Amino acid sequence: DEPEPKVLYDALIHAREPQAMATVIYFMYYLLENYPNNQEVRYLVNNREMYFVPVVNPDGYEYNRQTLPNGGGNWRKNRRMIGATVYGVDLNRNYGYQWGYDNIGSSNDPSSETYRGSSGFSEPETQVIRDFAIQKKFGTYINYHSYNNSIIYPWGYINLQTPDSVRYSEYASQMAGFNLYTYGTSFQTLGYNSNGTARDWMYGEQNAKPKIFGYVFEVGTSTDGFWPAQNRII
Repeated sequence: DEPEPKVLYDALIHAREPQAMATVIYFMYYLLENYPNNQEVRYLVNNREMYFVPVVNPDGYEYNRQTLPNGGGNWRKNRRMIGATVYGVDLNRNYGYQWGYDNIGSSNDPSSETYRGSSGFSEPETQVIRDFAIQKKFGTYINYHSYNNSIIYPWGYINLQTPDSVRYSEYASQMAGFNLYTYGTSFQTLGYNSNGTARDWMYGEQNAKPKIFGYVFEVGTSTDGFWPAQNRII
């Protein structure tokens, strides 16, 4: 724990998006393997605190493994029992900032894939990321998903820009210069709004912690889908 800028990378908040997890793990490999000989990597490791959570939704991911052990599972939410035959909360609709803003960007129907839960931070998975972010006071947060080849920043809950939209756009355009992703708000990149998201909470909640520049990176093309071919993973 040093007085250095801190960044959090996490992935697999949606259980059917393992490419997101693979991206985080291979980035970790890249840093570790290139630290001895790559000046840029060595600078980053020496001058930043980088934290990685490759799997935010372990029980949802395990459910996909159990049902389709060779891959291809389509379960998205966690596996909280809601009713006799209804399971799961969409963890990326469960964060407390603008939670339940409307029933378009999230759902109050437990059977929906975007069910937001009974209250903001009702789920242990989102609670632990919340508490970790408050403790560490990250400067930057990247929440990896798949798929859309896009860099997404707030706001997600409403089709408006944040007060830091110019800075967000500048940072995203610099990153897009390398990966050629599109960038913008959720509505600009995906065509829909989403409330109760991790990136909105990271940026919007500024009482328990400073604002954190939160992003979603959507990795992969529509051809890749949620479970890309093995030769496409790296």
